Amino acid sequence: MLLIASSSWVQWKKSLRLHVTKGTLTFHSPLGIITPITNISHVAFDPKGSLQFSLYDPELIYPPEKIGLINQTMEEEGYNFAIKGISKPLAIKICKVCNLSPDYLIENELEPDEIRDIESFQSVLAQKQPWAPISYTLFAINILIFLAMLYAGVDLFQPTTEQLLRWGANAGPKTMDGEAWRLLSSAFLHIGLVHLGVNMFVLWKVGPFLERLFGSVTFLIFYLVSAIGGSEASLWWNEFGVSAGASGALFGIFGSLLGYLLAKPPGMSAAIMSQLRFWAINFIVLNIAFVFFLAGVDQAAHGGGALAGLLIGLLAGAIQKNSVLKTPILKHGILLLAGVGLCWASWFTLQKETADKFIAIKTFERFGKEEESLLEKFTNGQNQLRKTQLTEDGFATLLETEITPVWSDYATKFNGFKKVPSRWSGWYPDFVVYLNTQVMAQTLLMEGIKTKDKSKVEKAHEKFSEAGDLVMKITTEMKAKSKNKSE
Repeated sequence: MLLIASSSWVQWKKSLRLHVTKGTLTFHSPLGIITPITNISHVAFDPKGSLQFSLYDPELIYPPEKIGLINQTMEEEGYNFAIKGISKPLAIKICKVCNLSPDYLIENELEPDEIRDIESFQSVLAQKQPWAPISYTLFAINILIFLAMLYAGVDLFQPTTEQLLRWGANAGPKTMDGEAWRLLSSAFLHIGLVHLGVNMFVLWKVGPFLERLFGSVTFLIFYLVSAIGGSEASLWWNEFGVSAGASGALFGIFGSLLGYLLAKPPGMSAAIMSQLRFWAINFIVLNIAFVFFLAGVDQAAHGGGALAGLLIGLLAGAIQKNSVLKTPILKHGILLLAGVGLCWASWFTLQKETADKFIAIKTFERFGKEEESLLEKFTNGQNQLRKTQLTEDGFATLLETEITPVWSDYATKFNGFKKVPSRWSGWYPDFVVYLNTQVMAQTLLMEGIKTKDKSKVEKAHEKFSEAGDLVMKITTEMKAKSKNKSE
């Protein structure tokens, strides 16, 4: 939000703002001078989008401290001052305000329909907007965070999972449990120097061009919405994954470009739009295909970022065709609201879709911590029973009040989950059977002791044996699943 506000302010301060009153012409920005209209001797327009002014008497401008600057400009350039980066229609309007015809207008200036290649198009954009502050700011933030991680002792090439989580990586059990800020923080975090280098190379080469094409504020909205969309898609695809990196945002700005072009906004030739569409599709499709079989690459984040960018880009392209809505304040406001709405809607859907899964994960974590103490309490009770330190009725009471209810509660919870993580598919059914078997065995043992029914006690021991076999089977399946994933 601060970056958007700051960039909007910078753009407004640099934008051309004229005011005409009582025969004077005021250039609020970018020049900050006032002069009588009759003091302007002539105006010229060059093909680079520069409107050049010459004055009869430089002493008639206000404030006086600008007089030296415009005199120096006359000596060096042949005119007193210039307004750069404006279109021909706007230049003509300014000339009419001054009651002057331009001394010359270059008739062979490149018009949108005459620009046939991306290089020329990029050159024209760069002339109109030399700076790309958002791209360079994002680049700097990523670099500085990586340097801070190194200073804190994080490994240069292979940070550990714990280190990444400490610095804000995206991880299902944490992000979905009150740490939603990880959706964005993870987009500025990288898993080693190579990961950072690849992403920053793309941002450095492509970011400035797309920022000049869309405008700084619009570009920032595209970037942030795509980053969050990619993080949400990553959680949806892999509940246990730990993800980080700007890839989702980078795929998203290409998706935004594609969506923007599909809306067929004015101002670009058909040839340029065709080339840019091909470029955007190539980047998205070829990069996803190239790393499809590589382990450790978060394809869900790439796809989610591209989709989020495509949707917000389509809206931006549609807005650009409306003369009222494309004014900066309205356009940025609509895009910001749409971006927030898109991120919130997908977050709400994600929570609804994965609620059972993440509750199951947290429940399993609690069970893992509690199971050992339950088994230990059961074993200690048996030992005390053998040493006559505990009566049979006392052991039955221990089972009934402190052990079996806890097992039964966990069995009920795990039986009730409609969805569990896909990684559990190999062993989860056996795990549920294990819990039910434990509850059944403990219940039979408790009843057998209370009623002095040896058959129930024997049946209970058979069930305990079955539970032990299930533990061995589950452990083997878990190890196999872990090995396959690491390979």
